[in-house]
Amino acid sequence: MDTKKEIKKILVVDNNSVILRLMSHMLEEMGYEVYTAVDGLDALEILSGFLPDVIFVDLVMPKINGEKLCRIVRSLPEMEGVFLVIFSAIAAEEQVDVKKIGADACIAKGPFKEIREHVKKVIAMAASQRPSFPTWEILGSESIFEREITKELLSTTKHFEIALNRISDVFFELTPEGKIVYANEAACKMLGLVEEKVLSLRFENFFSAEQRPVIEKLLLQVDSELVTKGEDKPLFMHDRQILLNMLAVSDLTQRFIIVIIHDITERKRTETQLIKQQEDLEKLVAERTVALMEANTKLQQDIVERKKLYDQREELNQQLENALAKVKTLSGFLPICSACKKIRDDKGYWQQLEAYLVKHSGTEFSYSICPECSKKL
Repeated sequence: MDTKKEIKKILVVDNNSVILRLMSHMLEEMGYEVYTAVDGLDALEILSGFLPDVIFVDLVMPKINGEKLCRIVRSLPEMEGVFLVIFSAIAAEEQVDVKKIGADACIAKGPFKEIREHVKKVIAMAASQRPSFPTWEILGSESIFEREITKELLSTTKHFEIALNRISDVFFELTPEGKIVYANEAACKMLGLVEEKVLSLRFENFFSAEQRPVIEKLLLQVDSELVTKGEDKPLFMHDRQILLNMLAVSDLTQRFIIVIIHDITERKRTETQLIKQQEDLEKLVAERTVALMEANTKLQQDIVERKKLYDQREELNQQLENALAKVKTLSGFLPICSACKKIRDDKGYWQQLEAYLVKHSGTEFSYSICPECSKKL
């Protein structure tokens, strides 16, 4: 026996105001309590205080599209029993994989009479708590046809999203209030969260309490001029030092903020190491310079001392030479008369002893009489 679930509350998410009015009026006529949201971010704010039984979601919307909204809803434990219905005008071109994105059914936007019947059918499915047809079937697909321009636009959108997911830099798209509506794979990797957990969160909350006011001020002041922060004064996100680039962009209907983040942790670490090495090198050079100067001073002192010793030696040598110049030495055998004591010179002449000594040694004599000779005389 099948159990029935009473359907009371329904949320319709679509950025087309006409669709919202028509769906809201039709569902209220059926007796349901209806809430509407203009985009995925608006829907998440409503869901924070409203638990619907069924949610109709458009695929193409600003500020978190339908596919990402479905993933987010399916990641919330309190939303486990919610019946998700894709309600899209691009069902033919997009080839929606209902099961992959976590939805339970898909309705293609077409003539409103047909839409009414399809809506009744999926609500009955939600009440029966089991699908009555394969989830990959698109209700109303027989009434629509592929549009080449839509396919091209979807292809371009996917191309840019693939490109953003391949870059190594972190990329965010924010609302003017600072809520995250897009985060590429590098951003999710840095934050350590899957995209479903990142979207709709406030960007400044990923910074420390000390740096949060700086980010909040930037969000308020950013305009069409690129703003860069984090080069001179360190800025950190999840323990990674970053270079933050912000730019406000406006289109015809809305304003949003583009954030590109470069992870400069390794570069700054390398710069710090190079600065430290340079400081160590300068310190070593200074120490070596002081040591060299001290050694040079000591060498100069040694040179002075050696010069003094040299001068002293030269002075002594001069004194010795002067002394030697004054002293003439006698060497060898002197032939002397044993009687008169005369000396025979080299030429064979006999000279008085004192005359010979005066000539050969420069000695001068003074004459006197010894005591013995005095007695004799």
